[in-house]
Amino acid sequence: MLISVIIPTLNNASLRALLEGLHNQTRPPDEIVVVGRDELGIVASFPQVRFIDSGQPVCAAAARNLGMRHAHGDVFLFTDSDCIPHRKWVEQHALHQQNGLPVVGGGIEIKHPNYWVQSDNISMFHEFLATGERGSRFLLPTLNLSVRREVWEQVGGMDESFAGAAGEDSDWTIRIRRAGWLLHFEPSAVVRHAPWRGNWSSLVRHWRHSGYNNIRVRLRYPTEFGMPWWSKQAVWLRILSPFIAALITGRIYRKRVARPYRFSLPIVYLTKVVYCWGAAKAIQDGSAFQ
Repeated sequence: MLISVIIPTLNNASLRALLEGLHNQTRPPDEIVVVGRDELGIVASFPQVRFIDSGQPVCAAAARNLGMRHAHGDVFLFTDSDCIPHRKWVEQHALHQQNGLPVVGGGIEIKHPNYWVQSDNISMFHEFLATGERGSRFLLPTLNLSVRREVWEQVGGMDESFAGAAGEDSDWTIRIRRAGWLLHFEPSAVVRHAPWRGNWSSLVRHWRHSGYNNIRVRLRYPTEFGMPWWSKQAVWLRILSPFIAALITGRIYRKRVARPYRFSLPIVYLTKVVYCWGAAKAIQDGSAFQ
């Protein structure tokens, strides 16, 4: 079973740490494909890495689709350029793929010395922590995901109309699940997520964009997400945003795995408010219904 690691990047300086982490794996990948822009010249220091220059900045979906079209592996193993894999990351994905699990999402280590980064992480990835329980999931994020080639051949690639990097992976993995494939979460296949969103303004930009993109996914599958009738009205999302944020934050912190990060609760709550306002903007300008 050949494993191709696929990494989208957009001039991200943290790519070096990721590639060094891949070099130290207990089970090395058979191929590493980096797709996007690398004006810092990081990939040139890793001759074993295959670089596909997109020529201009492209969204994460387009970069990953390009990587899948050019990869040679039986399994596509995705991560992001702001992640660092644990030494047994590839080995764990390979083991579970060989045991008959064609779609495997791995655990995410979110501890970070920066309060804002760690708060952002718990807000975004509380369902996929490395301390969580293995089992099936409703959707999976692509910062730690392996997918068998035949899944891609049946379902197709990601929707490239999602701008930037938000929503495209949720939409894709939901489509994969709806096509009959089990989405398995395996916490032992770990990457550490270390984005640089080290202040409040960077979190606002991130969560506004997340809400703007992800409301499209929720409105594509309204029954599965349990979307109420008023969720298509921007004015109601804005008015109810404090209450929606409180409800979601409460659900997060009722989970045992989130309790060690209780000091991040105020920021988690505020990110959910910002998310609602980003979603309201998408509804207002019509992009939420594309």
